[in-house]
Amino acid sequence: MDIKSLSNFLEELTESQNSIKANITIDGRGLIQRLFYRGQSSDFESSNNVASVFRQNKMSGYTREYSFTNEYMRRYANDFNNLENNFSRLSYMQHFGLPTRLLDVTTNALVALYFACQSHLDSEGRETDGIVTMFISNKTQNIDNYTYYSSRSDTVEVLSTLALMDEVKKKAIYDSISSYNMEVDSLLKEDEYYLYQGWYKDKVKKFPKGYRDQLSCEDKEIYESLEKLYNGINKSYELQCLYHDIKRDTGYFADLINFRTLLHPFFVEPSLNNERLRAQSGFFLFEPYDGTSCSLESIHNDIDKKVSLHNGEEEPIRLVISGENKQKILKELDQSFEINQATLFPDKENVASYIKNNF
Repeated sequence: MDIKSLSNFLEELTESQNSIKANITIDGRGLIQRLFYRGQSSDFESSNNVASVFRQNKMSGYTREYSFTNEYMRRYANDFNNLENNFSRLSYMQHFGLPTRLLDVTTNALVALYFACQSHLDSEGRETDGIVTMFISNKTQNIDNYTYYSSRSDTVEVLSTLALMDEVKKKAIYDSISSYNMEVDSLLKEDEYYLYQGWYKDKVKKFPKGYRDQLSCEDKEIYESLEKLYNGINKSYELQCLYHDIKRDTGYFADLINFRTLLHPFFVEPSLNNERLRAQSGFFLFEPYDGTSCSLESIHNDIDKKVSLHNGEEEPIRLVISGENKQKILKELDQSFEINQATLFPDKENVASYIKNNF
């Protein structure tokens, strides 16, 4: 059913939230689950919820991510020197419209509705329907599938630094991680996943000394195989370059990464260091994909599978906003909740534009 009014949207929103079939308790780190929303002025089908850098034309078989970010940081070097980490640098570029692997989402469904009601005309000049997509964090309790991090998380730092590396090294690292994960999958039986977790906890010294000695002969062989696989990727030239870049950004960082936790989308709680993020209740969906080997459709499908909120029929929830009612709903948002151009974009130019058109 198409959404025709603000009240209609709120009814459908409540019904959709009540249909949640996911674990909505806190995750294994004590973080509560959160709902996120994204509004689009039209249904872009297979490229829905795909970050802008992946939608750019590729250059010589590579994405343009390094070309974009390197040139932008070169031109505004002083601005970037004052930012706290590489994720902050990525979000800064996203804020000013540079294509990145970050996707803007919000915790305020009405903000998403505002963006879904923006005008978008089809090839025949008709207003298209908008859509609001719903997402949920913490769909699983698996340590390898956390989908919600703070901006200061080690996982976020690793992937943000990787995003800023040159394309050749970046692709080599993504290929190595994918290969590593496939080899680990083939090494472990389904019921032996606990052994990988135990091996990694022993690796990072979360267990007392002697864990390996307590294993059976068969498990010791797997333990040694895991160690060999890990050292093969972790000591490579490209990974050493990644560690060097991370340490240049953060100072100390141990040469230890759990490669099993990296290749899935997750939400990041940003530092609210600009007015627009605060006004829009903004968060980011971080998309850690290899843009040279992943198609738009495969990224779209992976996001749908791992972080989209599904209804009782196991379908991703998308609320469709009737194109012919977009302007009416925008007026209702303004009158009832003061959600408008001036409040969501609180800079002088947008406030002036809003006043000019409404007063």
